[in-house]
Amino acid sequence: MISRRLFLSGAAAAATAVTYPVWGSALSPHASAADTCELALQNKSLPGTVHAYVTGHDGATGGWTLLKPDGDVYRPDSPGAPQTPLPVDCAIPLGAAGSAPVVLTLPQLYGARVYFVRDDKLDFFLNPGPALVEPAFATESDPNYGRTWSFCEFTFNADQLYSNISYVDLATALPIGITLDGDATHTVAPLPAGALDKIADGLTAQAAADGHPWDKLVLRGPDGGVLRVISPQNLAGDAPFTNVFDSYVDQVWQKYAAEDLTIDLQGGRGVFTGRVSGDTLTFNGGHTFAKPTSMDIFTCNSGPFANNPADSDDKKGLLARLAAAFNRSTLLTHPDQPNGATAADYYQDPVTNHWARVLHANTPIGYAFPYDDVQPDGQPDVSGAAFDGNPKRWTVSVGS
Repeated sequence: MISRRLFLSGAAAAATAVTYPVWGSALSPHASAADTCELALQNKSLPGTVHAYVTGHDGATGGWTLLKPDGDVYRPDSPGAPQTPLPVDCAIPLGAAGSAPVVLTLPQLYGARVYFVRDDKLDFFLNPGPALVEPAFATESDPNYGRTWSFCEFTFNADQLYSNISYVDLATALPIGITLDGDATHTVAPLPAGALDKIADGLTAQAAADGHPWDKLVLRGPDGGVLRVISPQNLAGDAPFTNVFDSYVDQVWQKYAAEDLTIDLQGGRGVFTGRVSGDTLTFNGGHTFAKPTSMDIFTCNSGPFANNPADSDDKKGLLARLAAAFNRSTLLTHPDQPNGATAADYYQDPVTNHWARVLHANTPIGYAFPYDDVQPDGQPDVSGAAFDGNPKRWTVSVGS
C-alpha cells in the first residue's frame, strides 16, 4: 500500500507556520539541527534473531535511501522492471535480548521508517524511478505478510528530528519504544505486554455489539495467534466500514444547522465559528467542509479532509480539529472544539472510531489516527511523538 506518511501534517504542525511531511510536529526551539545524529538500534527483550531496516528519502535529493549494516548509505538505482528485488541486503542484525545497541550515523531523511523483523528478514523491491516497494501488512500475496514485523516513523531535517510510535495503520506483537536525546530527553513507551491480544479481543467484542466487522481487523497467523491488527481503512476494499459514521454525521449536520460550532486553532491563532447549510459546514473566513463519509473520517485524508498543501494554515488547523472530533465522537457533546473536552470524553458515543478507542484503552500512547495529536489546552498529548531541534542520539528499541 502507499503510506500517507509523506504528506500528512497533523494538528501541531497546523498550529504553527511550519508544516512537516509527517502527521504532526511542533518546531522545537533550536536554530538548526546537525546534519547527522547517532541512531541506536536495540533488542531489549526478544529471543531469537532480530533485524532492523532504515528507509527514507534523502533530505537533499528526495531519492530513496537505506542504511546498510556497516552504516554506509545506499541509494538504489532505477531498475529495468517493476518489482525488482532490492539488490543489496540492508538488514541490520541486532544483538541478543538485552545486549548493547547497534549504533549507526543517521543522515537527514524524511518520510522515513525504522523496521524491525523477528526470526526472519524482509523483502524489499524496486520499481522504476526508483521507487521503493515496502512490505505490505494487509496483502496476503506479499512475501512479508506472514512475518512478524513492525516499524516506527520519523523525519530528520535541518529543523529537528521528529519521530512517532504510529498505530495509524497497524499494531503488532513487536513493541517499539523510542528515546530521543537532544536539548531534552523525550521517551515514548512501547506497546505493553499482552496488549495486542487485548486489542484483538476488544475489536471482536465490538463486532458482536454493533454488527460492524471490527473483528476482521484481526489478522491471524497459521497457528491461530494474532499476527497483527490493522486499522479500518486498510481492510480490503474498505466496503465493510463505509457506513459506520453515517448516523453520527447526520446528527452533527442537524445540530449545527441550528447552532454554532466553535473551533479554537489554539496558540493565539484565532477562534472560528461554523454553521451548516445544506451539505456544507462553513466557517468565518469562507472555509468550507462538505459532509464527510465514514472513510473520510477514518483516513483523515479524503473528501473534506483531503490534505491540500495549497490550503491556508487556518483551513489546515480547522481540518485537523474537525477530523479529530469526528474520530473521537465529541461533536454532539462539545460545540467548542477542541477545548472543553478531555480524554475521558473521547469515544463515548456508540458510533465512534472503535479502532482508536480499543487501541488507546490498551496502550499508553501512540497515534491511532493521523490527527491524534489534537489536544485540548491543558490536556496531555496521546499521540506518542518525540521531537528535538538539537538531536544527539535517537534510540529505537524493540521489546519491552
